[in-house]
Amino acid sequence: MKTAKGCQFWGRLRHRGVNLLESVLYLSIALTLIVGGLSIYERASLTERSAGQMRMLASLIAEARSTFDQNRSFPDLSSTDDPMMQAAVVDDVLVRAGSVATTSLNMNAQPNRLGWVSPIRHGWQGAMNILAVRRDGGIPHLLLYLEDIPSEVCLRLSSLTSSGKSGFVDRVTEIIFQVPNGAGFTSASLPSISYPLPITPEKLGIAGHCGPAGGRLNVIYWIPLQ
Repeated sequence: MKTAKGCQFWGRLRHRGVNLLESVLYLSIALTLIVGGLSIYERASLTERSAGQMRMLASLIAEARSTFDQNRSFPDLSSTDDPMMQAAVVDDVLVRAGSVATTSLNMNAQPNRLGWVSPIRHGWQGAMNILAVRRDGGIPHLLLYLEDIPSEVCLRLSSLTSSGKSGFVDRVTEIIFQVPNGAGFTSASLPSISYPLPITPEKLGIAGHCGPAGGRLNVIYWIPLQ
């Protein structure tokens, strides 16, 4: 037979149990909201930074193309077959023209993985080179090299329309992806027979050319000057 004190004891115990469960539930909900909010903020931040980076790239490419249109001898594409010898020409001209924001200047530039030195760095603090070379039957091209960019950024920058237009330039003829594999890099290019234009983030994800989520890679964009 339960006494009055016994009933009060068990009642208080049950009440404490309910309070504890409610606290755990509230805490779980709060953590879910915090994590969700951080995820939304990170996506928004990535979108904003990617958009800013595309505006910077568009400005640099436009400046290089404008200089080429005004003076067909810039750069002297017939002077050498070695694109390394052209890199400093294009990069330095863009810097001297004031086309590069101070925040994008690489004051302590060191040779990158390909041996190129660039006074410019992209928004994710990796090396960036703009070279001028001939390819595809002697057609002048700009080679845009972005070293060590996040895979999520690669998905945004490497999307192309059915005409080859990207988010920062009217036409890209080829994109080369270099994903670290431990000993070196695994290279792939788009568009291809398996993955023709248009190139969407979904198609890039299926192809795996931008590497695993959270990873980083090097990307080369071939941009025709004519």
